[in-house]
Amino acid sequence: MGKGLLRGFGIVVAFALFVVACNGGGDGGQDVHDGSPTPAATRTAAPQLSPTPTPSIEQEVSEAYLRYWDAYAEALLNLDPALAEGVASGQELQRIREEIEALRSQGVALRVVVEHNPVVLEASENSAVVFDEIVNNSFYVDPETKEPPVGSGSGEILRDTFYFENIDGRWMVVRSTRQR
Repeated sequence: MGKGLLRGFGIVVAFALFVVACNGGGDGGQDVHDGSPTPAATRTAAPQLSPTPTPSIEQEVSEAYLRYWDAYAEALLNLDPALAEGVASGQELQRIREEIEALRSQGVALRVVVEHNPVVLEASENSAVVFDEIVNNSFYVDPETKEPPVGSGSGEILRDTFYFENIDGRWMVVRSTRQR
């Protein structure tokens, strides 16, 4: 055995020390490098927090307008004007009550199916005006069963103007008019 074997053993030990030194040592008993490229470390910036933008008056009115239609549709389907009380007041709420009474007297309810094209014409802190060219495909249903679930409407184009007031911080439709 002699010097050749010791020299070979010394080269292997030196190579092993070199490998450990290059890989940073202590691998926790796991294969540190499997031959695939090692991704470079990247630093991710912390997300910047920015204040939530305050919606514009026009956005608030547009959202209130869609809430109005959701509540109005529920009120006509269920023949219950109370469902519109949070979105309509004054002349508009009275108009909805009268419309529901007319539906009741006919023994029907109305499933509202419309396409909106609203435009906020005017908006201030206290009042707003919305014009909407509406495609109306609403249809009558049984007031108890709410049948049929689908139907064909007329496709009539309605041109309505809605007048809003900001009442106690909430946009309410106070009246509406229809172009004839």
